[in-house]
Amino acid sequence: MKMKIWILLGIWLTGAVLVGCSSHTIYLVRHAEKAFTPANDPPLTAEGKSRAQALMDTLSDKNIEYIYSTNTARTRATAEPLATKLGLPILPYATDTLWEAAKHFRKLRGGNVLVVGHSNTLLPLLDQLPVTHQKKTIPDSDYDNLFVVKVKRRFLRPPLIRLQENVFGELAE
Repeated sequence: MKMKIWILLGIWLTGAVLVGCSSHTIYLVRHAEKAFTPANDPPLTAEGKSRAQALMDTLSDKNIEYIYSTNTARTRATAEPLATKLGLPILPYATDTLWEAAKHFRKLRGGNVLVVGHSNTLLPLLDQLPVTHQKKTIPDSDYDNLFVVKVKRRFLRPPLIRLQENVFGELAE
């Protein structure tokens, strides 16, 4: 009987270590090129639609299981091609509590995450993850940034979080 208890305890501890040491990647992008009108919620331009397709091509094999977007036409349209291809819903997140969003994205289990945001929210969101980034601002004309945040959970230690700053699609002018 004691042997069975030790075996069960060993199996449980092995499972706890494996779950505790999981990892996932958070991909963060700004919405693609937007039209100038209507001013309050513009759609994507033709270039923006092309960039959204390029995002799909870039991330379609990256084990994305969650797609988050702010509640604007341009962010949802940026995420839509990938969401459609993968059969995933686009989940909303609010930009008024980025620290809560960052905490949620860090703690997700399973597959990887795409987060589509805005030029004025992505860098503060990276700060909340927290990672050190090279960019200090994202200009209005800059749509090609792909921030790749790797979150590695470690058993009984804080997660290890790393950032790679990349680009995708045609370079923004």
